[in-house]
Amino acid sequence: MKRILVGFVAFYSLLMPVIAQQSILFSQYMNNMNLYNPAAVGYNDMINVGGSFRSQYAGFEGAPIVYNVGADIGFSIAKTKHGAALNFYDNTVGLFRFQDINVDYAYRIPIQDGFLSAGVSINFTTVSYDTDRLHKVESDYHSSDDPAIAQSSGNDFKMDLGVGIQYRNKTWYAGIALLNILAPQYQLSTNSTNSMFDKTRNLFFLGGYNISFTNPLYKLKMSACVNTDFASWSGIVNANLEYNERYWGGIGYRIDGAVVFMAGIRVLNGLNIAYSFDLATSNLIKSAGSHEVSISYSFNIDISKKNKYKSIRYL
Repeated sequence: MKRILVGFVAFYSLLMPVIAQQSILFSQYMNNMNLYNPAAVGYNDMINVGGSFRSQYAGFEGAPIVYNVGADIGFSIAKTKHGAALNFYDNTVGLFRFQDINVDYAYRIPIQDGFLSAGVSINFTTVSYDTDRLHKVESDYHSSDDPAIAQSSGNDFKMDLGVGIQYRNKTWYAGIALLNILAPQYQLSTNSTNSMFDKTRNLFFLGGYNISFTNPLYKLKMSACVNTDFASWSGIVNANLEYNERYWGGIGYRIDGAVVFMAGIRVLNGLNIAYSFDLATSNLIKSAGSHEVSISYSFNIDISKKNKYKSIRYL
């Protein structure tokens, strides 16, 4: 299975062309996996709350600013395992703003030493268009009242669906998800012939493998995330070295042209803080890099025991 996983990632890393996509892929996707696969919800049987902020291509006017906040929980009903999550996602790029609320559910089946999960996501999205940020030019070749350009701000609201599966144990995980299944079309303005926005379907693959050493204080965590909207591809491969389940740091490579440096710390039981910096390698992208911060807290409430907190080991 390890050879299959590595081979899959290497194959797509070599072959995929890259063009800008609607979905923003966090460099620390391993801390936000339920954004890309609803089957990842509740995998640790704990309550997890947190959020992430990403400033992409800092220094460029209109560059993407993204954040998400959410919570998920793993729970049992009789002898069955379940997960549920609620996430809010906000992405502003150029004249557009995307605001999403995701409600996720996953059902987990024990298989050998791990769990096979199947999940479903209900997504509510508002797409907005702000003409106040539109740069208008008057010349012999340009007209500010061009009917092909929306002259008034607008927004539209639609519902969407996503599904996914994932297998996970203490050593490795792999999953695949199809999001934006309904691919809704948004009407952003009534006075333009080109004011429709089409949301595209996205296929995500996420996988990871933990490598243990003779010294049990160290662990190498390899992971990859690949995304396609069936017209273009993007992805990232990461390697992080963890020490004593408290400190970690590593490096990654984004296929759209950036080297990623990241580090994190668990400052208290269950509280995790991480930062990553993307250094663009493409000649087409000259910026102050991309910056990302994530904070999360995981805890377990058990009124039958004196100890209300149970430690968590992340893949």
